Amino acid sequence: MTKPSLYGITHSNRDFSDSYYWGKNQFNSSFPVALTCFMRDSGINPVYLRLNRDRKIFHEEIAVSALFNTKLSNDKLYFSFESRFEPFKQFVHDELEIIDLVVMNAETNDFLQSLEIKLTTLPDDTTEGLPEDEYGCELVIRSATMRYMALSMAQSLQKKTKEIREIFEPACLKVRGWDNADEIRNKLPAILEALEAFISKYRRYEKPFLMQPVWKTIGKSSVLADNCLDVFIWSDFALTRLFMDSALENDSARISRQQRAAVRLARFLFEVSRAGKVYQEPIYDGMSLGNQTDKEFAISGNKTHSYMKCARLTRPIIHKNQIKKIILGGGQKYLSPERRFDAIIYFSTDLFASRKRLCA
Repeated sequence: MTKPSLYGITHSNRDFSDSYYWGKNQFNSSFPVALTCFMRDSGINPVYLRLNRDRKIFHEEIAVSALFNTKLSNDKLYFSFESRFEPFKQFVHDELEIIDLVVMNAETNDFLQSLEIKLTTLPDDTTEGLPEDEYGCELVIRSATMRYMALSMAQSLQKKTKEIREIFEPACLKVRGWDNADEIRNKLPAILEALEAFISKYRRYEKPFLMQPVWKTIGKSSVLADNCLDVFIWSDFALTRLFMDSALENDSARISRQQRAAVRLARFLFEVSRAGKVYQEPIYDGMSLGNQTDKEFAISGNKTHSYMKCARLTRPIIHKNQIKKIILGGGQKYLSPERRFDAIIYFSTDLFASRKRLCA
């Protein structure tokens, strides 16, 4: 009998013959990798979001071999979920966080790529009432994502530290208290200007960083659209627009989450340019700047739409009938959706049937 498995994931730290690895927390990162492997073998490239010279996002396709940073076939790769990308340890003094996916050579154990994964629903609550070509997905960005984005940039630019220091020094050198909201508010325009200068100068060093698979339903229903699956890839530099555009527009007295994200990135880049290594904890666990630390920030579908808008967002490229080619060996039987009270009431239509009808 064929064991439950996911397409393309031959070597992994997750054993899909064990029902535990089909739980929500695991499936939401495992399935996107299997989907991407399936697209690779089907000759379908994900959509790649990059930055142009005006710091605007544009789209092109990216080969999965470029995404995984190797031409090795899927069965030659080791997919290590919720793991540390060891090459980044050289840039931090403290403990390196885990990232959603680390791609390795299955034979040599060489580290090839680190990727964040955000499985998102299309449409979200802010766009479900709009025409299909205006649908968008909510993206929730956590602290670990921002850490790895900064580390990705640091790795690409480790030979440019002197130039980077010169960009940030005028704005950052005299900051006395990075966790002092009043001081940061006063220095914010200069910090944002320096960060924009950095992005403009080094955007050509961008590399794939965040994998955003989308699954589309018919409106807000629980029914999949016929063409329901696709994969969007954000470069590390393209991802900055999710907080930079908002940070530049916000002129309130209170520092927003997006502005805090920008300041944290600026401080990280400045400190790594000075010493080659940073302490992450004071930056990403400290520096609350008047905001909660549960997440870095969230951006709703009516805003992500402007960045992601394309034919494949309106009509994802993978048909729902292909799902059975991705989830294999009866793996779907191991899925265990959340038991939510509101969902149970919604589907228990008999609860609201008239008494007369129930007695008929």
